[in-house]
Amino acid sequence: MDFTVLKTGVTVSPLFFAVLTAFLLLDKNGVAIWAVLFSLMHESGHFFALLCVKSRPKHIKLSAFGIEMRLCNNLSTLKKVIVFSSGFVLNFIAAFLLFIFEKDFLSTVNIAIGVFTALPLASTDGGAVLSVLIEETFAENAEKIIKITFAFFAVLIFAVLLILFGFSKNYFLLIAALYAVICLKKELC
Repeated sequence: MDFTVLKTGVTVSPLFFAVLTAFLLLDKNGVAIWAVLFSLMHESGHFFALLCVKSRPKHIKLSAFGIEMRLCNNLSTLKKVIVFSSGFVLNFIAAFLLFIFEKDFLSTVNIAIGVFTALPLASTDGGAVLSVLIEETFAENAEKIIKITFAFFAVLIFAVLLILFGFSKNYFLLIAALYAVICLKKELC
């Protein structure tokens, strides 16, 4: 489904709602609803940062793998870094505040979202920040360097998550490891 809101194109995949529904229905311990709420807070961080730099998203896509935002081309490198990093920075600030108020569970959910979205993978905010910095620093060879860097981190993160899964039998780690493989496949194609 495609539509426009305030001059911003929006694409919503039916799989977005399917994955979100499954995520919420399969949750046995209440983590999912908090993860969704803190993810919405995370996304609002990006929109607040866009307001601060006096810009708007060019296009927003909601897919099975999350929310992807394309920015307008008129932003400087610094403004792009601010917008892309604002989501996970907000999660880390929330985690710190929740930790102070002894809400350890909620703090941990924010840390998990913040760390995951800060990872330097092709489909994450950390990957977007890394891409912007590489494009600024290595303009001529940026595409090749970005592919190699993302592939390296995807393999490294996959291996670490698989090892952690082996020790903990936490299936979230296995799902996150598979996400790293999907990001690697995306970079190699």
